[in-house]
Amino acid sequence: MDRMDLLLELWELIFQRLCLNDIMNFRATCRSWQKAADAIFSSQLPFMLSLSLGSPNNFGSLSVPWSNHYSTVLTEKWPREIDSSSYNKVFLVQGWLVFNLFHYELVKGQTFSELLFFNPFSRARFKLPKLFLFYEGWCHYQVRVAFNSAPPGSEEFVVAFLIVVCKVYNLIGPEHRKQRLAFIRFKQGSWIESIETDELFYDIEVHDNNKLYGLTFKHGTSVVFVFTLGDNHGDDHVVERLVMLNTIEEGIDFSKLLLSDEFFKRSHQMVMDTSTGELLIVRHLRSRCYDTEGFTVFKLDRKNLKWCEVFDIGDRFLFWDYTKVSLVSAKGLRLAERFKRGNCIFFCHANTPLCPYQPQYRYNGFKEYDIGVFFLADRTISHFLISSSLPISRWNMWFSPAP
Repeated sequence: MDRMDLLLELWELIFQRLCLNDIMNFRATCRSWQKAADAIFSSQLPFMLSLSLGSPNNFGSLSVPWSNHYSTVLTEKWPREIDSSSYNKVFLVQGWLVFNLFHYELVKGQTFSELLFFNPFSRARFKLPKLFLFYEGWCHYQVRVAFNSAPPGSEEFVVAFLIVVCKVYNLIGPEHRKQRLAFIRFKQGSWIESIETDELFYDIEVHDNNKLYGLTFKHGTSVVFVFTLGDNHGDDHVVERLVMLNTIEEGIDFSKLLLSDEFFKRSHQMVMDTSTGELLIVRHLRSRCYDTEGFTVFKLDRKNLKWCEVFDIGDRFLFWDYTKVSLVSAKGLRLAERFKRGNCIFFCHANTPLCPYQPQYRYNGFKEYDIGVFFLADRTISHFLISSSLPISRWNMWFSPAP
């Protein structure tokens, strides 16, 4: 065992006796202590990040829901470019927050989107070039952003952007809605916008640096489009159209796509296993009060054109929130005994509306939200009790710190 291994083990013993707030203060002391704290963070499951959108002086709270005392309030201020009226969606990718900023140029009647990347730990930030969306303003929209597995800001980093808009709520004919699908390779520095399709995509995923998957539903079945991405604006993006022979129960109601992102709760989300190229769909089962009742997982069988239900995802975890679903390997992580086998889905839905007749359960100062873990093996749910003193917002997502 070398000195670094011994040092990390000693740090872990120390951190086990500290609350998260103390660890964050410890991390801010010097660069070597920051490195030690980040090494411990990288060996743990993701945190739950609850953004404080109405407060400019604190960023939100960071917590580990399965450990009641393990939480802290992040006192860093928001980036100057961010305020509640300048963006409509927050995403996360590898420890970076991604804000979608809309810009409307009144004189030209043009709407643009700009993605701002911000690392709340390092305070680093960068923007992507503006992407032209549409002429005139549009009332209702859905935005999806997908990323490959390359580090944000690296030359290999790829971002795909999907927006579906309509002028009139609940009218989904071609004369009432538009879609924009584009992607950018960071090293090239400009958006490639030549992906043209009449299909209305529900979700997108990126694999490696040249594959883009789009999910849509037509005539009672699901269709997966696989785009092979070119390098230039004039390239034809080769597309493979996979019409599935079976569909997932309770398909997508596309009229619900036209609600704004603030209120829309996705029932299906795609996730890519970047190590194998395996494409999964995770379906959220919920009550009419939006409380979680369970999940089902399906794998794309490209050879037989079927969605195959998966009952065991092995030593992996799925982390679900309303912005995305991510896949995390259990290998190399320090885990509580009940999580060591993997094969479970963590979820955080503190923003779900409760029915009028449904009480907000409290146990000795702890409150039960729709936050917990679903075990695929026996299809049971264990809810986490969150301290009533911890600020929980409608923007809750799973967060793995990046140095």
